[in-house]
Amino acid sequence: MPTNSLNALLFLGFVSIVVFVKEITPTGFKVWTQKRLEEGPLYGKMEFPGGKIELGESPLEAALREVDEEVGSRVGLSLRQSNGLKLFKIQHYKTETKKITLYVHVVFEPIQGLDNVTFENQWYEIGYQQKSQPLFGLIPEINHVFLDELAIYIQTEYLVKPAT
Repeated sequence: MPTNSLNALLFLGFVSIVVFVKEITPTGFKVWTQKRLEEGPLYGKMEFPGGKIELGESPLEAALREVDEEVGSRVGLSLRQSNGLKLFKIQHYKTETKKITLYVHVVFEPIQGLDNVTFENQWYEIGYQQKSQPLFGLIPEINHVFLDELAIYIQTEYLVKPAT
């Protein structure tokens, strides 16, 4: 099999998502979510933009495409211009019917257009003490895992700058 074909199949069946972060303070930060309107077990849950990695895409390319599709091309363009999309974590998990690998990308820079989108969305506060616990039942269960890890990361690595 040619190298390009092998690379194209590498991420088939995997998912890429984007977590937008703003207002990082000593007590917490905010993450942007959108309401899932697609029928299925996650209908009505607040989620992050994302979806399946398509044939030939890298996780980063899929994340950018999903932002374009779900949030809008203006936000996607702003994200591309900022070069602020970073891979935070690769999260493996299983449901009763499938195995899923999430490529969790994070954006720490302000991105134009997130406060002006026209569909249901909301910024949620994540505190360093309770982490994602206040969102129990509002977001898919797996999102608690990486949001809690993100809270620890921001508190210990992002806020605390080593002395030089």
